Amino acid sequence: MRDGFAVRGDWRHDVIVLTLAVDGLGTRDLAPLSHTLDRTERERAARFQFDADRNAYIAAHGLTRLFLGAWTGRSPGALAFNAGPYGKPVLVRGGASFNLSHTRSMVAVAVSAQGEVGVDIEPLVPNRTVELDIADRWFSREEVAQIGVEMEEDAKRTRFMRIWNLKEAVIKATGRGLSQELSGFTVTPPTAEAGPTLTAHEEWLRAGDWRLSQWDVDGHVLAAASLNGPSGTLRHLRVTADGLAALADGAPILV
Repeated sequence: MRDGFAVRGDWRHDVIVLTLAVDGLGTRDLAPLSHTLDRTERERAARFQFDADRNAYIAAHGLTRLFLGAWTGRSPGALAFNAGPYGKPVLVRGGASFNLSHTRSMVAVAVSAQGEVGVDIEPLVPNRTVELDIADRWFSREEVAQIGVEMEEDAKRTRFMRIWNLKEAVIKATGRGLSQELSGFTVTPPTAEAGPTLTAHEEWLRAGDWRLSQWDVDGHVLAAASLNGPSGTLRHLRVTADGLAALADGAPILV
């Protein structure tokens, strides 16, 4: 067994968020991930025109299967999934809730022992073109005001992306996606003094126990949202190529 992967501590009371940089992964690194995919996933991967998109898809879905397999003690390739009421995948036979997100360069997977979880990762590219009128149309008034106080255009774009990142994690946790009213809640990105917050403007959202986290990861912004989840922290773990190999070899998750 290779060294390099273990979740230490009382992880059953945490939400675990994994990230894996896709850039630099070779065919040998991706092979154990690809082998866990079912036929539908392999067919979907084969349809991508560009290698970068195909590799990101394989990495995201393969890492999800490997980690859920380690979490539940089941074979990653034998895991089966159903679609929830709004299409969010759920694990057949239960054992954990999960969510995944990916860009061309990085993938993220969030797993929780209970409740629901959502994760989103976005590149923070300097001078990235962002349609700020999207905020005027879809964000809450408070979020539009947060963007408005920034003086520089780059700062406005960065604030927009941090808000969007958190909102994506929230709507993925509820499972409703973009069918959910985005102005029905307000998120505030973290500061040096406090973590990110969510203020619900709709009763059904206020009824939930929400916890949010947001991290900067190698030029990306990563957000996770836990709804009625465990009482512990939201823990971010970076998976290296060595750690990926260890996970593929069946490295245990230490309690």
